Amino acid sequence: MNKKLIIGILILILIIIVGLIYYNDINNADTEVPYINNHLQKANNEYNIAVDYLNTKNFSQSSYHCNESYVEYVKTKTHTQTALNKAIKNNQSLQIDYFTYTIDELELKINATVELYNGLTCVNSNPRTALSYFDRSNQLMKEAKDYSDKRSLLEQQYPDKFI
Repeated sequence: MNKKLIIGILILILIIIVGLIYYNDINNADTEVPYINNHLQKANNEYNIAVDYLNTKNFSQSSYHCNESYVEYVKTKTHTQTALNKAIKNNQSLQIDYFTYTIDELELKINATVELYNGLTCVNSNPRTALSYFDRSNQLMKEAKDYSDKRSLLEQQYPDKFI
């Protein structure tokens, strides 16, 4: 009888340990980083492709890639918000700063993508208005670079935290 009790207790302890490890992984902001990086890279690539098509006056392809970029930026923002919430919950100030900068960058990039799309919708009917949308989009992307630089600076200052 003691043998069964000891085995039962060991199994219970093992289940508790596995549960704690799983719980810690779920609440760790770092688990979101691969998704953030993946979607951000896709979004940036799609935006750049949209601009390339715009420059060659292929407005339909530019519009398509603009939409793809927007979707990827929104996915990135969703994962970043999740990571930020986890960092806040775990009181990780460095991660809070990092993910806040990322969200600020993403908001600007999302707005830039919307401006690009708005310009594309009126490029044939009102080229002057389209140009103002395109200029605004470019300006927002430049502002987004400031937040990207802030994130890079954190990575440089704390290389052991950002592997």
